[in-house]
Amino acid sequence: MSLRLKIPEEIYQKYSDLFGEKTINEKIISVEKLIEELAIEFSEEIRRIINKRRKWLESKEPVTSKGAFPSFDEVFEDADGNKRTFREIIQGMIDNFLGIQSDLRWRLNENVPIPKDAHPLKNPGLEITGPWYPLSRAYNQINADVASAMEDEEDASPAWYIPYGSGKTIADVWEARKNVKLFLSGKAPNPYYEKGKTYTLNKPRDKWPVVFHRLPGLHLLDFDITLDGKPVPAIIVSAVIYTLNNYNSLKNAGSGVYFYLPKTQTPEEALIVEKILRKIELKLGLKIGTLKVALLYEEVNAGRFFPVILWIFRERLIKSNNGRWDYLGSLIEMWLQEGVLPDPQNITMTSPNMMAYQKYNALMMLLAGAKNGEADAAPVGGMAAVMLYPQTDPFGRHRYNLKALRGIKLDKLRERLIGLIFVAEEKVEGKITLEDIINGKVKGKLYDMFRQSWVATKEEAYVKAGNEPLRANLEELQKMIDAPVNYIEVEGTKLPTVDSGLTPEERALFQKLGLIDERGKITPWVITKDMINTPEKLLFNKELWGGKDLWHALYDIPEGDITPEHVQHAFYMAANYGFQLLNGNLAAAIDDYELKQRFMNDLATYRIFTSWLWSIINRDASFTKDGYIKGPKLTKDGVIPAEDVLKVTKGTKVKDIFEKLWKLHFDWTYEFYKEQDMRVAKRIVETFGKANNSSIIEEVYKVVSKAYSSGPFREMSAKEAAQKLAKILNANPAEIEEELINLAPRFDRAMAPVIMEILMKQLLYPKYIMNSGKILFILSPLDPERRLKVMDSIFSFREMVEDKVRRGELNKSVLDLYDYIYDNYW
Repeated sequence: MSLRLKIPEEIYQKYSDLFGEKTINEKIISVEKLIEELAIEFSEEIRRIINKRRKWLESKEPVTSKGAFPSFDEVFEDADGNKRTFREIIQGMIDNFLGIQSDLRWRLNENVPIPKDAHPLKNPGLEITGPWYPLSRAYNQINADVASAMEDEEDASPAWYIPYGSGKTIADVWEARKNVKLFLSGKAPNPYYEKGKTYTLNKPRDKWPVVFHRLPGLHLLDFDITLDGKPVPAIIVSAVIYTLNNYNSLKNAGSGVYFYLPKTQTPEEALIVEKILRKIELKLGLKIGTLKVALLYEEVNAGRFFPVILWIFRERLIKSNNGRWDYLGSLIEMWLQEGVLPDPQNITMTSPNMMAYQKYNALMMLLAGAKNGEADAAPVGGMAAVMLYPQTDPFGRHRYNLKALRGIKLDKLRERLIGLIFVAEEKVEGKITLEDIINGKVKGKLYDMFRQSWVATKEEAYVKAGNEPLRANLEELQKMIDAPVNYIEVEGTKLPTVDSGLTPEERALFQKLGLIDERGKITPWVITKDMINTPEKLLFNKELWGGKDLWHALYDIPEGDITPEHVQHAFYMAANYGFQLLNGNLAAAIDDYELKQRFMNDLATYRIFTSWLWSIINRDASFTKDGYIKGPKLTKDGVIPAEDVLKVTKGTKVKDIFEKLWKLHFDWTYEFYKEQDMRVAKRIVETFGKANNSSIIEEVYKVVSKAYSSGPFREMSAKEAAQKLAKILNANPAEIEEELINLAPRFDRAMAPVIMEILMKQLLYPKYIMNSGKILFILSPLDPERRLKVMDSIFSFREMVEDKVRRGELNKSVLDLYDYIYDNYW
């Protein structure tokens, strides 16, 4: 190993198969040497670019100025050194779509076509996402009836850090990398046993969904691998290890190396990623464009530069995904110096700005990807993340599953209809229906763009409901809308069955969105070539973008209220996700008491809710409606904020009730754990033959609560707890110990007060932190004493931290962590 690049010996030995020399295309490439080479070349440039994000965020220029589209004369450069103006890039994309032979014309994937297995229009269906750690998750993804499987090293990654008290010595991400190689090489055990369950591969290799690898964003560092003592950009480590270890296996299976690229904001950021991928291709002797990329279009900044980003990635970009939470988080950041957004819970994918966002993505992918008049690249729909409740749920919440199944079907049907773009040969008066187009009553070309969309969970019924509208042929779409409506009553509310047609309320929404007419007939988005044949028309034609020019359609602050209930809900979600993040779990299941659903969450959850809460607290926002902050109460749906405690009137400052809200969440946490432990106590009493005696249950509860309070079993071991319970119940301690362990909570409850302290400091500290999940990555591994010192340093001014370092009160590494968290590299 080089003297400059350092990898911990334990990692290097335990995962030696991931390192060393690999032979690809008769070329011998060292994993470590390529990481080092790329880190030497690109690390400082990545730091410079990330620092520009911070400067843009803190700029006091008006949003309409700093957040505007580039001027048409602004010049951009690609990885070959070609230079074009913003106008030329857009015109070249337009010329491609219109079939105009010009020097400016360009399109996506011109030199290396989109591989058949990765083609987003030829493989309709859902795209399942998540980590491949533990290994069972890989079996779940591959076995699911999906078009694509994205194993994750970003927002839902296995942890890059080792939570304090976990007993681990290596971060989970390394085990995930081993799992990926094991699976893709065809060596995964079949059957496989994990925690008492058996997993089998139910498909031959040629029937697997295509596999994508989500890279870490440019803002993340890999603290396990250092160059000259500094952490290497995580994107470099991830891209090199994945490519060199899996290229041959993927190629032999008729597939290839395909990446999902997150958090790209600017052409500069796209260019550095393009250069990294080209360096890897050069080392492997591959044609430029062999490594394909799907873009997560999840940053509002990216929309400003979208045609340029597509142009820079034109050799390899095959699809572009819409998101919600990250996108809204970035919209909050865009307006951070000037205004605040209303409740984000109410800014759904059907809100006007989010509709414009989805349509913009679809149209840009059509123009840039068109090949011989046909769509070739495509947009990808947003996330559906409900986890269906099992029949064994202690509160019977599986009664809400129908709502979830109906929800995903409607979401994916709506996306499919948004992606229907009809380019008419001439302007047509009145609305054009899909039936008119299919029956040849109007002249033009129909493009069907949204054929893939994201899902986070594997439940068969949920996946089936989401797949149906994505995989249906065009003639079947109208039948879905017109099907008879049948209802099932759930707690006094009539819910439509999954296979029902649109209800009157659903029809009204779809009509408002312009997806159907007053008769319920599907109405594609109709455009004519002369509406988009110049850059000015594309960006500023109000007819195209629903009555506004594109910038205002995308970036105006949505209308809405700031309500006490949603502020409390936002804190609940941030605290619950942050707690799991501190425990090393980035793909976190959380019960959403408002929606009565259990959702799979990732880092985007923490981003949206902490960014919104920070903005409304630090920008002195007031509630715009009366409401209540609620205390915990045991309800039929579990312990949730349900008891009206504090009446909040319109005009009250959010920051004035924050401390009370914070304390009430602490109360909820206590009551939530109490209910869990009481349920365990009752089960143990029942299992070991005692009558349902309240005094005995209370005694058992006290022991269980102590055993589970930290670790679990840090304050009281399972053996000690079992012995105490055995005396109370006159039962076998070994059997009780086994039951205690089986029923133990998954996460260390000692992290609950930690996330509360972090949120108190983070949300009240006047300096905003982008991608603030990084704070938790840093603090999670630290012992309580050091964690407190580092936390105090993070939420103070840099000059104070520097001063403490000079005086020897803090290690220089704390200042480095400060700069990492605040993107302060220059």
